[in-house]
Amino acid sequence: ATVAVQEAGAGARGAPRPLSFRGAPGAELPAGAQAYSDPLDFDVPADANLLVSFHLPGPVVAAPVHSQAVQRSYVSGPGDHTADGSPAAYTSTITSWPLLTGVDVGGGPGSVVLLGDSITDGVKSTQDANRRWPNVLATRLLNQSAVPAYGVLNQGISANRVVADRYPGDGVSTDTGGVSALHRLDRDVLAQTSARTVVVFEGINDVRWGASADQVIAGLREIADRARARGLRTVAATITPCEGESLCTATANRQREAVNAYLRTSDDFDAVLDFDAVLRDPAHPARMLPAYDSGDHLHPGDTGLAALADSVDLRLLVP
Repeated sequence: ATVAVQEAGAGARGAPRPLSFRGAPGAELPAGAQAYSDPLDFDVPADANLLVSFHLPGPVVAAPVHSQAVQRSYVSGPGDHTADGSPAAYTSTITSWPLLTGVDVGGGPGSVVLLGDSITDGVKSTQDANRRWPNVLATRLLNQSAVPAYGVLNQGISANRVVADRYPGDGVSTDTGGVSALHRLDRDVLAQTSARTVVVFEGINDVRWGASADQVIAGLREIADRARARGLRTVAATITPCEGESLCTATANRQREAVNAYLRTSDDFDAVLDFDAVLRDPAHPARMLPAYDSGDHLHPGDTGLAALADSVDLRLLVP
C-alpha cells in the first residue's frame, strides 16, 4: 500500500510513499478485523485529497466498502501499481471506497466527529467536488481563528439509523447501511484519535422505517450519556423535513417532530443545531425548501448542504 497527495484524478503529486504494517510491506486481514499501518512522516496539506493505493495479490470475495463515496476511486489493470504516480496505470473507476476506513493525521488541536446518515455522507452532492456539509464545515473551521481549528471526521453512513442495525454485525452482507449509531459509537467516535466533540445528526431513517419517537429519543440519550462519560462534548442536530419522499408519511413526520421537540427542550446534549429550521420551507414546514432540495425531497443538494454547514455556530463545537 502507498499514500500520496492527489494532483488530479489518479495522478499523484510526487512519488507515492510506501506504507508498512509492523515493518512488513503488507498485511493479511482475517474476516472482520482491522489493521493499522505504521506511523509515517508525511506532510498532509490542509483540505487536500489523498490517494491511498492497495495491491490485492489474489481474489477478494467480500470486502468492506463505503458505498456512497460521492467520489471516484481508480482501478488499475493486473499487477502491483501502488508505486505508480501516473494516472496512466489506472484504467477504470468506481464510486465507492473499498477497504480503507480512515486516515489518522497528527499535529492538530483535535477533531469533531460527525455521526450521521446519508445527508452527512453527502448523497446528492456533486461528485468529486467535496461539497458534503462536513467538507464545508471543515473549510470554515480551517479559515478562522476564533475557536480551535478542529479537524472534521465524517462518520456518515448512507441508510444508517440510531437504533436499528442494517448490517447484522457479522458475516457477509450486501447491505452497506452499517450497524446502528448505538452499536458503532465505540468504533466510529469514541476510539477516534483526539476526538473532542461529537455531533449526532441521525433519526430520519428510523422514523421513515417505522421507529417511534420514544425509541429514537432513548437511543440519542444513550449516545449522549456514553460520549459524555468519555469526556466528549455532545451536540445533536434536529431531523430535517422530507415530505414528498415515499417513506416520509404523515406518521413519520409526527415522530420526527416529536424527536425535534425533545432535542430543542432537553439538556441531555451540551448543544443543539437546529438543522430542521435551516432547511424547512417556512410556508410548509414539513417539507424542504425547494431551493435546498436535491429533487428527491429527502437529501439536500449542494446549496442545502452548504446552508447546514454555514448555520453552525462554531463556538458550540468547543468544550
